[in-house]
Amino acid sequence: MEDTKISEATNTTTTTTITATKTTTTTTNSSDNNNNNSEIDNSTDNLEQPTVEGGDIEDLSSYILSKIDESSTVTGRPARKYSEQDTSTPEWFNHKKHFFILSFSGKPIYSRYGDEVALNTFMASLSAMSSFVESSNDDLRYITAGNYQFVFIQKNPLNLVCIANTGEPYQMIKQQLEYIHALIISVLTQSNIKAVFEAKYDLRDLLGGTDKYLDNFIHQTNSDFSILLNSVNCLRLNNNIRNSITNILSNRKCDSLLFSYLISGNKLISTVKHKKTPSLKSQDIHIVMNYVLSTSSFKESESWIPICLPNYNDSGFLHLYICYLHADVCLLLFSSQAESFYQMNEIKTLISKDLEQESIVDELNKAVALHDYTTVYTEVPNLLHFLYKNRSSNYSTYPIFSPPYSIHKKEKKRLFRLYQHIINHVNNSSNKPHKYYYHTSATETIIVAISNHHELYATFSPLETKKNVFESFTFLLQWITKDNSIIIQ
Repeated sequence: MEDTKISEATNTTTTTTITATKTTTTTTNSSDNNNNNSEIDNSTDNLEQPTVEGGDIEDLSSYILSKIDESSTVTGRPARKYSEQDTSTPEWFNHKKHFFILSFSGKPIYSRYGDEVALNTFMASLSAMSSFVESSNDDLRYITAGNYQFVFIQKNPLNLVCIANTGEPYQMIKQQLEYIHALIISVLTQSNIKAVFEAKYDLRDLLGGTDKYLDNFIHQTNSDFSILLNSVNCLRLNNNIRNSITNILSNRKCDSLLFSYLISGNKLISTVKHKKTPSLKSQDIHIVMNYVLSTSSFKESESWIPICLPNYNDSGFLHLYICYLHADVCLLLFSSQAESFYQMNEIKTLISKDLEQESIVDELNKAVALHDYTTVYTEVPNLLHFLYKNRSSNYSTYPIFSPPYSIHKKEKKRLFRLYQHIINHVNNSSNKPHKYYYHTSATETIIVAISNHHELYATFSPLETKKNVFESFTFLLQWITKDNSIIIQ
């Protein structure tokens, strides 16, 4: 097995050096803020490498958060939406879903709505609840109070809390909190976060530029079916074209290159693993996609950022090369070495030339423009919507909303919530997971089939007979198996 060398994050006072070998714009996974002290070199003639050397965790984290997008405020943290709200304003209580991040001692770090400093007393109360249960050698999981649910997860040294009036299952909210925690780890690593608290630093100063990423990610977890399925959505693309792209990615590599990804928005086009190393988990891929989608400057130039992938190695950084080959097609190259920017740049150039020479660019751009499909494309009778996940690869596909769900936003949200309950019921049952599940109500009928290979959730009109539903469901499963363009095989 080949050894994979990962840049380890320090949790001591030894010297740490991060080198960004880049000749365009060096950017990191923080919010879209501009830093006056940043050394950003857009000249291709200047080959000097911007280097930061620090003696402790503050220097490391300051570097990570210093190279940021120009679209936000020049100094300080960007103005937060609803920052004027707190427990003294009635509007704050009208939000249906709050997220909080605080230390074990109750120190505020983040609030989705309002300013966390103004909510200091409220967060201290949340911390007291958790500490009271912990004093009995137990963990506080959730509290139900009327229509509200208080969900807690403890990730030393952080507490993450969600207060929701949405009717979501506990397991679904817990999954969302775990995604948020993973996003924080991706900025600093788990060992660095612990070192921050041991050194008595304020974590808010180090995460101050990431509020936008947290906000966007929270919004995404409340509406993205691929996150709900713990999967990655695939771009609909002709299988021969996809195979050609995969071959190109596979042929262009170097010693430090671990993974090559080609994405469009939050959809995966193709991926290649170049080393005998664990594959990236869905959660890590969503974190990377969130950074790319949330940072407008990535479209303007090549970028080279350190990033921690929590499910791959939560104590060290990989180094990510980001470059848009076309308007909506982005190349991601993951390297184990901080000094390999130029190698990644050369690989990008070769991949771009190969795509041009094999006349793939036009087909790829066409697929990106026409990637959405409706249930009409399936030709399955009476079908209103469906979700499909390949359990072996964790890839998924689903159509965009069509009537009656496309007419009203509330109908989309209602169907999303219904899927949450059904997915939670069939996968988190106290007994063995369900192989088949049939749900019917006044608004729709949903049938589910779970096997070792796949999960399929299909929605039909409530007026359809069971016979018609089962026939259409079988037809849908056959169609998904035969159509090799909707999901990576």
